Amino acid sequence: MRLRVTLLTAVAVTLMASAQADARKKPVPVAAPAPQVALPASPNGVTVRYYYERRQYPAIWFGARGGDEAIGQLLSILRRAPIDGMSNGPQVAASVEAAVARAKTSNDPMQVKAAELALSAAWADYAQSLYRPSTNVLYGDPALARVAPHPDRTLALAEAAPSLAQHLLSVSGVNPIYSKLREIAVTEAAANGGRASDKVTLNLERSRILPGSGKYIFVNTAEQRLHMMENGQEVSSMKVVVGNKEKDGLPTPIIASTMYYAIANPYWHVPPHLIRRFATNIAKGPDAYFKTFGYEVISDFSGNPTIIAPSTIDWKGVAAGTVRVNMRQKPNGANSMGKMKFPFPNREGIYLHDTPKKEYFALANRAKSNGCIRVEDYRRLANWVFGRDVAAVGSTPEQHLSLPRGIPVYVTYLTMVPDATGMASFEDRYGWDRPGVMAGGMDITVGAPLATVGGAQ
Repeated sequence: MRLRVTLLTAVAVTLMASAQADARKKPVPVAAPAPQVALPASPNGVTVRYYYERRQYPAIWFGARGGDEAIGQLLSILRRAPIDGMSNGPQVAASVEAAVARAKTSNDPMQVKAAELALSAAWADYAQSLYRPSTNVLYGDPALARVAPHPDRTLALAEAAPSLAQHLLSVSGVNPIYSKLREIAVTEAAANGGRASDKVTLNLERSRILPGSGKYIFVNTAEQRLHMMENGQEVSSMKVVVGNKEKDGLPTPIIASTMYYAIANPYWHVPPHLIRRFATNIAKGPDAYFKTFGYEVISDFSGNPTIIAPSTIDWKGVAAGTVRVNMRQKPNGANSMGKMKFPFPNREGIYLHDTPKKEYFALANRAKSNGCIRVEDYRRLANWVFGRDVAAVGSTPEQHLSLPRGIPVYVTYLTMVPDATGMASFEDRYGWDRPGVMAGGMDITVGAPLATVGGAQ
């Protein structure tokens, strides 16, 4: 009996195992995949769709913060986008407009999602084109370098904007100067088969480095003027002397950097090309020459160099270029740095500084320096930069005065600038408005001569 029960149990277990195996062999119904929204014809299409999928398709354009006003604003921006560097802007506008029309007429949720993607991809493409890296700018502060924004950041800002239409205007505006120049470019293009003039196009490119807000210094070398800016508005300005390209081949380059300190009672480190120029006169009486003008020969430009007797130098060799020396001028009434200089990092050693040659500020053509920027009123500039009156304490050379916070400095070349009456124009003394000049405004020869101008005056 016990054996029979055992056999029956074994049979039952075998039958159950067989039934389970048969069940596993039967196909399990698989749910049909959810239809995926078609990708827009954009290099950022995949990234944009993934952004929407992660957020369950937020209504950026078809929601309360967007709507017809924002969509219409984007279409207008895209139609003029070739001026901003997005050559296929009008074609993208037509495609986006068709997607929006399908979404509105079909009442199909998938078409609405497709239109959302098309709108957002077009906006991401435009932002990357508009904020692409600027060409031929010397970035002394990498944090100021323009970087094409990632679509995720572009869309996150758009999604968070209280008014999407206003957000589009703000981002596409770049800065007040750029906006006004673009209006002229659009008008020119409409009258000239879609092409703006080289002058306006190049000025547009050179103006893109300026921010639209914040506190910063803006030096326009074409205007030969320094502007103190706060939140996009000029609060003060002054004349400046800039690099002489015509005589010395030393134009002031385009720079974006940050100033962190000023130096009261500065030394002037004489540029090598000027040392060679002075050398013939120095050779006639080195000791007397150095005593008269307050120069010193130094071993290096460290904080504590060795002072070398000028009579021990082969000045004829210096004039011939076979001997190289380092010279500086001590703080005094004739010092080319004046009473204060305002350094900001850049590879060409360009900075702002005072000058004893005040007569230059009465000239119409103030392109008289070796690349650096001489300011008309260093005390007023220092007062604005520091937020208080500052000056040297005593006669000690090289007194470093730290700023409360860094001040961005933008040096560019604009021969067209909006003013109260419309648009002011300035002479193209550097020749950077002519066809064929690199878009950032610097000749390809600039850099080699300036590389030696560590103390350009």
